[in-house]
This record gives sequence, C-alpha cells and structure tokens, in this order.
Amino acid sequence: MSRVRFTLAATVVAAAALAAGTAQAEKQFYKLGSFPPGTSPYIVNTAFATAVNKYVPDVEIQISATGPATLHQLLVTEGKMDFAMGAATGSQLMYRQQGPFKKVTDGPARISKMPMLFSYPIGAYHFVAYANSGIVKLSDLKGKKVFLGPPGGVATRNVILIVEAMTGLQPDKDFTQVKMGWGAAAQAFQDRKFDVWVPVTNAPSPQVQQIALSNKIRILGLDESKFDRPAWKKYWSQPGRSMVTIEPGVYGENQVNTEPAMTTGAFVGMIARHDIPEETIYRMVKAFWDHIDETHAMAKWAIKSITPEIGVSAIAGKLHPGAAKYYAEKGLKVTTIYDPDSGIGN
Repeated sequence: MSRVRFTLAATVVAAAALAAGTAQAEKQFYKLGSFPPGTSPYIVNTAFATAVNKYVPDVEIQISATGPATLHQLLVTEGKMDFAMGAATGSQLMYRQQGPFKKVTDGPARISKMPMLFSYPIGAYHFVAYANSGIVKLSDLKGKKVFLGPPGGVATRNVILIVEAMTGLQPDKDFTQVKMGWGAAAQAFQDRKFDVWVPVTNAPSPQVQQIALSNKIRILGLDESKFDRPAWKKYWSQPGRSMVTIEPGVYGENQVNTEPAMTTGAFVGMIARHDIPEETIYRMVKAFWDHIDETHAMAKWAIKSITPEIGVSAIAGKLHPGAAKYYAEKGLKVTTIYDPDSGIGN
C-alpha cells in the first residue's frame, strides 16, 4: 500500500514539475530600452515593467539601460527590441530621415512599426552649474566644457538649438562639447570633470539632488527676449514642446537660485514593437494604469505627471491597438500631436 502511495505521490510531483516547466517555457520575455537610473524615463520604464511583471503572470519585461533613445527606436522598428522611449520629435526626424536618422532610407515605413502606448512629460532641460564656477547665465558657457547630451541624440540636437538661440554660441567653436552617455556624464559632472551639465528630467531629479547634497548649484534660465531667434523657432516648431519653470529651493538649500529658472521641456512616451499581440499589450497597459498609485509612490513628480489623462494627451504616430482598446474602455479621448499620415504636426 505504501508503495502505491509513494508511486502516486511521485507521479503528482512529476506532473507538477512538468506543468511548472511548461508554464515557464511559455512565459514571454520582452526587452525595454531605457535611459539610465535617476532619469524620469527610467522611473517610468521601471514602473511599467514592475506593474507588468507583477500583474501579468505570463510575461516578463527586462530593462536595458544602455545606448541612446534613438538607437532603441531603430531597434524597435527592426524587431530587435520590444519597448523603448519614443517622442514626437524623434518620430518626425525619423520620418524625414534627418538628424540622428539621416542615414535611414525607409523612415516613413518605420514609423508604423513603433506605435505608442502612452505619453508623459520627460521633464525640464536642467542647465546645471556649480555656484562657485562663475557661471551665472548661459552666455557664460563661452570657453567652458559643457555636456549637451549623448552624441547623436535628439535631446543633444535640441540643446544645441537652445544654446544657439540664447547665446549665439556653437559647440566645439565657442565652447567644448563633452561627448559621453547620460550615466557617465552625471558621474563626471559630480567629479567636476566639466562645467555645465544638461540633463533632461522632471524636478526634483534624483541625480541633481545627489549633487546638491554636498555642493552649491545654480540652474541657468532661458531669456524670453531671445525667443524670436531662428534657432529657437526651429526648436519650438517641433511637436511636443513645453515651457517649464524650476523653482528656487526645489533642490534644497544648496540651490542658490532666488527666482524661478525658466526652461523648456518635452513630451515623450512608451513605444512598442508593432507586432506584439493586441491582447498582450492591453493587459500590460491595464496593469500599469490600474495600479498607477504604485508608480506615484516612486517619485513625487509622477503624481501630477503620470496619469491616464496625460497618457493620451500627446500621442506620436499611432496607438498600439491594445492600448487603444484600454483607453476606449475608460472613455478617454486620445490627442495626437504628430501623425505624418494625417498631416498632424508635420
């Protein structure tokens, strides 16, 4: 009798192990390209991946925080990456085969291969200088070492336009452009390897906070009187632009600003590989928005910046059908700010 029981128990255990192995084998793994830790996109991407991994049992998202966003977008359109940060500006440049996408020969066809899931404000361009550097305005960049963003990045292209509009200065002619990735630049600025650092992130940024803990810093503001210049008009004509102020004291007592620093920002979003099944994307988007309180717990700025309403307010290109299904169920009106097929923003 005991032998029968033992054999039956062994069979049950083996069947359970086989079932578990089958379930594991059927689990789908996805890769999400991201900005490095401490940035707004990384926080959003981490929140999205965490919600999906927690509430969608048969899929798992793994974050890859290497390489620029422009590369991630290309990889998504080639089916070599599943999710990444996308933006109206990036879509526009890809469609036109300009800027970082000037070597692309099939830009219009690629746009349809990276539909968006939701939008959000990436934050403000922070022009950060050490308070004892003698740099108090953007024109003081002359002769300095400045990080504008990673080489070939859309953000870098935009910062170059902003600096040119505000000062007339050009990189590697009037000042030295520091060329490295986002993560390396944050560490190098903390080590005082260069003079001005321009991350793009919501305030308060964990990276800027870290530096302000032990150093006095100044946020350099924009000059509204220069907004009629060609470089600014070129920058501002891009879809998804916004004006932002960084308040004095948002980075504590070591931020020496006594007045709000006016700067600019942009809307970005989460893009996906176009052939991920509709139902899979629907369950992912639902997991993220139905548990958005968990995202809000990760960063104070997210409470006002990451909401379903904002999530459909600045869509670039097409929505993935799975995301569209969720928003239709919630009765949310989708606003598209760039869609070359419809002529919106082009």
